[in-house]
Amino acid sequence: MTSETVTADVRGFRGEALPCVVNRHPPGEAVGAALLLPGLGYGARQPGLLYPALLLDELGFDTLTLDTRWNVPAFMDAPPEEQLAWLREDVRAACHAIMPGPGGACVVAKSIGTLGLTLLLQGGAVPPGARLVWLTPLLERPEVRAAIAAHAATSLVVIGTQDGHYRPEWITELTGAGVRVLVLDGVNHGLQVEGDVVGTLGALHALMREFRTFLTGQAG
Repeated sequence: MTSETVTADVRGFRGEALPCVVNRHPPGEAVGAALLLPGLGYGARQPGLLYPALLLDELGFDTLTLDTRWNVPAFMDAPPEEQLAWLREDVRAACHAIMPGPGGACVVAKSIGTLGLTLLLQGGAVPPGARLVWLTPLLERPEVRAAIAAHAATSLVVIGTQDGHYRPEWITELTGAGVRVLVLDGVNHGLQVEGDVVGTLGALHALMREFRTFLTGQAG
């Protein structure tokens, strides 16, 4: 399927324009809609978001990839309640700009984006049954773990053993709830194997194979 990158004026916290990339298929051709949420310093062009976006596009999804705008002093120095409000308004605006769409729905979230996804789920903004991909989630936050477990049947968690948010007991908690989990050996929070380019590419390949299987039921 052929999609087109389109201009979108999406307004988030304080009415500010959100940096995002939107791809849409011709009317009637999209099979679903997908939202991709960035990390604090991990944006739309980083491989952990870029390649899932490309695969979703290839499979026929309309996509909106929100780029990061939270790695700035105004956000970092804000009180926690303001940070949550900022995050909530940004992700809600991005979600409303792409969903609901035709067919199925998917949300891919990275790091702080998984907190954003948690806020979306708490607010009922994500269509029921949407596929949820939690990349390097903030598992030290109980509300994130609770959101993943509450949507176990439709969730995929991807995390590396060198990620500061990785704990074997949290993985056991999630798998016990029925969550699909991919643990990448030696991979850090940036989805890299430190000092090993080939190892990093191998981890990315494993991620994409699992993601494709999760979406389609077919091995990547």
